Amino acid sequence: MSIRGIDVSDYQPNVNWQAVARDGITFSFVKSTEGATFVAQSFARNWAAMKAAGIQRGAYHFFRPASSIQGQIDLFLKTVKLEPGDLPPVLDVETTGGLSTTQLCDRAAIWLEAVEKATLMRPIIYTYPGFWDNLGTKRFADYPLWIAHYTTAEEPWVPGGWKTWTFWQYSDSGSVSGVSGNVDTNIFESVREGAQNYKVADIQRELRIKGFYQGAMDGKFGATTTAALISFQKSQGFNPDGIATLKTWAALMRKSPKVVVPPPAPTPAPPPTPAPISGVRLTQVFSSYKASASQDTALIWLQSQVPTSVLGEFAQKWRATTLPPDSNLRLIDVGKFYRGLAQQDQALDWLQKQISPAIITEFAQKWRSQSIVTNSPIRLIDACKFYRAAPNQNQALDWLEGRISPAILSEFFGRWQNANR
Repeated sequence: MSIRGIDVSDYQPNVNWQAVARDGITFSFVKSTEGATFVAQSFARNWAAMKAAGIQRGAYHFFRPASSIQGQIDLFLKTVKLEPGDLPPVLDVETTGGLSTTQLCDRAAIWLEAVEKATLMRPIIYTYPGFWDNLGTKRFADYPLWIAHYTTAEEPWVPGGWKTWTFWQYSDSGSVSGVSGNVDTNIFESVREGAQNYKVADIQRELRIKGFYQGAMDGKFGATTTAALISFQKSQGFNPDGIATLKTWAALMRKSPKVVVPPPAPTPAPPPTPAPISGVRLTQVFSSYKASASQDTALIWLQSQVPTSVLGEFAQKWRATTLPPDSNLRLIDVGKFYRGLAQQDQALDWLQKQISPAIITEFAQKWRSQSIVTNSPIRLIDACKFYRAAPNQNQALDWLEGRISPAILSEFFGRWQNANR
């Protein structure tokens, strides 16, 4: 079920929030701050009026990457006082400020981590596909995504390694009672029993973190997920309907909800894990995974050294914690999905015990190498395997294309087409 919302700034003066609510709008984001010094003139009035009208409210900060990060953190936290029921804070990222992707991401991470620590809510990232794809990063794919994509398609384009969207700004020319002129319109999709998608997997993960869910993280909204969600809703004083509405989702995003969970039965302490050879643990490996070509090569090599039966048993242990049912389990995929959960670490520790010390030692050497040194030139087949549309990869391919004759390229194109018929 789609829940309708809008977002406003100083460009929409004198919003009548009571009229907005009567028009069926149930949530709204409002611009609060920009950079290290700007506070939206309309913020304080909108913030109070949204609450009075019963509209679930959220605040966004327009990120200026080149401005003082601490100044931007302090300004947002001084201006926006989140209360129970409010939506998580939003970082609006749609300009580089002349910085590189790495610099922008490093500075954005500081804001995200500081604001999450202060508000006890994991922030939302707002962006649009063209901008984020040009950045060429998947670094923040574990944050909720608010995507701006104006399209007639049934779903927006989801960039940057995100598996799904949380909020979709689908138009900048909407018409809503109480707002003069055009306004940005958004939707949030609530989920209920019978759904099967990555949104459900996100709900399951949050319920497990809070102690309400012990089932498989499979993205299937079945009876077990419904029962867990109802228990969580009761703990919050919500209507226990078992539907992941926006109100329930926002409560799940809070780090310290009022939860009363029976303590688990005591379990005997596990035997100490032997110190791995050469100081490398698989949990450390996957916590530092950045999807670089050298890391992927090392993981592909390690997978080739592990017996199929061991990988199969590992897959069963791992899939009980995180992967959707349609995912093919490769060690590269493990790196993409790793979040440091206790169940994930247990599965990786089990796998490490099945691998000989000699293989672990050789893998550590491959993993720690900063580049891949071979005795022969790289094959184009290998280049295709590691292609991630990164700027340096595109530049290298453009350079190569400029050094191949048109006749050879034409013949290659013909062979490529024939191979795909």
